[in-house]
Amino acid sequence: MTALIGGIIVAAAGMFILGWKMGPRWFERAEDENTSLSEVRDVILQCHDKAEAQEKAMLSSILDLTDVEVYDVMNHRKNLFSLDIDLPFEEILEKVKNCPFSRIPLYRERPENIVGVIRVKTLFKEAVEKQGHYKEIKVEDLMTPPWFIPDNTTLMKQLQLFRARREHFAIVVDEYGDLQGIVTLEDILEEIVGDINDESDVQGLETMGIRKDGDKSWLVDGQVAIRDLNREYGWNINDENAVTVAGYLLDMTQSIPEQGQKFIFDNFSFEIIKRNKNQISLVRVTRLS
Repeated sequence: MTALIGGIIVAAAGMFILGWKMGPRWFERAEDENTSLSEVRDVILQCHDKAEAQEKAMLSSILDLTDVEVYDVMNHRKNLFSLDIDLPFEEILEKVKNCPFSRIPLYRERPENIVGVIRVKTLFKEAVEKQGHYKEIKVEDLMTPPWFIPDNTTLMKQLQLFRARREHFAIVVDEYGDLQGIVTLEDILEEIVGDINDESDVQGLETMGIRKDGDKSWLVDGQVAIRDLNREYGWNINDENAVTVAGYLLDMTQSIPEQGQKFIFDNFSFEIIKRNKNQISLVRVTRLS
């Protein structure tokens, strides 16, 4: 299914980039082969049919894939679930018993030193086959080599790489080779179609770190991505210089705000509710009329 979706998305994006325009319901070849992406975006936005609102949003998101980088959508290293490869096999099994992820990074000595990736399915299959003789199992023989990608790779490029390598999982590093996080095929697809909740996902906005607080206010975790807020509520908070709400406030104030401080930016009020040391952990966001 994901391969089919990925193929459709890449094909659609390719048509736009090569100069195709969208009619009311079908793609029509543009007379000008050098049609810019901004012109294509304008055509999409001029479609006012409410029945096509979702299609319009998805097509606009496809165009964004050429501008958005994997750093903007990745799972940050602070939230990364990884395992020490040198742990006893019994302990590794215990840690992954209730793990919601299908693939887990493995590190040696320190969490930043990723040496491989293991599929949970492979771990359990090996455990069953060995029938309790865990000392015979070498995790290194079961893992696959890590695939490192630069954090400035565009989502369009990464989507194409996922398809070419038939991969779903990549380790994101910066220009110095330092670990930044991980990105998956699902992360990119969600940029187009919205959140994809499968049987292992917990439903609801509260799991994203967002909860309603009155008519026009929301309590938002500092690590929530601005893109997620804009997409969920149709907001237009500027995300050019920051990925998360906390990063946005640090950039806009050029300081580390104190608990209780309030600011107004982009027609929104931001109140710092909690701050742990130098990290903004909870913010009340209020949309101003």
